[in-house]
Amino acid sequence: MKKDLNKLPPKFLEKLRKIFPPQVTNQVWAAFSVKRFVTFRLNRIKITRREAYYEFRKNNIKVREVTWCPDAFTLISPDLNCFAKTDLYQNGKIYVQNLSSMLPALILKPESKDLILDLTAAPGSKTTQLASLMDNKGKIIAIEKDEVRYQKLLANLRFQGVSNVEAYNRDGLGIWRDYFEVFDKVLLDAPCTAEGRFTTLRKKTYLYWNQLKIKRMAKKQKGLITTAFKCLKPGGKMLYSTCTFSPEENEFVVSYLLKKFPQSAHVEKINLNIKNKLTGLTKWNDVIFPKDIKNSVRIIPNEVMEGFFIAVIKKQK
Repeated sequence: MKKDLNKLPPKFLEKLRKIFPPQVTNQVWAAFSVKRFVTFRLNRIKITRREAYYEFRKNNIKVREVTWCPDAFTLISPDLNCFAKTDLYQNGKIYVQNLSSMLPALILKPESKDLILDLTAAPGSKTTQLASLMDNKGKIIAIEKDEVRYQKLLANLRFQGVSNVEAYNRDGLGIWRDYFEVFDKVLLDAPCTAEGRFTTLRKKTYLYWNQLKIKRMAKKQKGLITTAFKCLKPGGKMLYSTCTFSPEENEFVVSYLLKKFPQSAHVEKINLNIKNKLTGLTKWNDVIFPKDIKNSVRIIPNEVMEGFFIAVIKKQK
C-alpha cells in the first residue's frame, strides 16, 4: 500500500496528514488503491422499489441495501458491463452514482412544492436525483456554463424522464441579477480539484494536481457560492459540496461566505447516519475558522464512498 501511495504527489499526502487525524489515516491511504464497488440509485420517476426487487430477482442481480438511503444499492453481481445490458440500466430506471455524490440531494431534502436552483449542474447526477426525490414536481432551474457538459445534462434529463427541470447553458456567476432571492433551496456542487477521486490505479486522476490549480478553483468557488447565496430566499437553505479534501476549497470558501454575510449566513448541523465522517476543520495553519464551520461534514473515503465535503447554509430572515 505504501508503495502505491508513493505515486501520489508528496505535498498532497503531506496535506492529508494535517487534515485527517491519525486514527483514520490508514483508512484514507487504503481508499486511494481500492477498486470501489459500483453503487446505484433507483429513479423514482420510472420505477418503484417493489418493481426494482422484481427486476433484481428476474435478472439474477445481487445487491446490498444502503441503510441510510432507501433508493441506493451496492452492486454485488454481475459486473458493471453485464449490469449495463439490463432493462434497468438501458431505460434509465436506475442511475449509477457514487454514494458520496448522493448525499447532497438527500441532505437538502427537496419537496415537490420547492423551487430549486442547481448551479453548475452537469452532467446531471444530482439534478436527476433531486427530480426523482421531488416526484418530478415543483421546478428545478439547472445552470451549466460548459456547452459539452450542458449537452450531457440535457441527455441525462431526457434519459431519466425528467420534466420539472429548466436547463440553461450560461455562466452561473452573474445569474443572481435575474434570480435575486427567488429559490427555496440551492444546490452548489462546486467544480473542484476532485482530490476525493484520486486513485493510484489511474495516473490521470492526480497527474495535474498542484497548489496553483487549488488556488484558481477556490477563487471560482467563492464567486459561485456568493451568487448561490444571493439567489436564495430568506429562510431558505443552500448546500455547498465538493469531492475534494483541500481546506482552501472547502472550509475557506464557506468561511468567506460567512464573513461576507455575517448577519444572514449560518452553517447548520448535518444529521448523517454514517460512520465514515468527520466534522469540518476548526482551523488550518494559523487561520481559525468561524465556529459554525464545524457543523460541516467531511466524508472519509472507503470502498464504496469517495472523499467529500458538505456544508448546509441557512439564510436567516
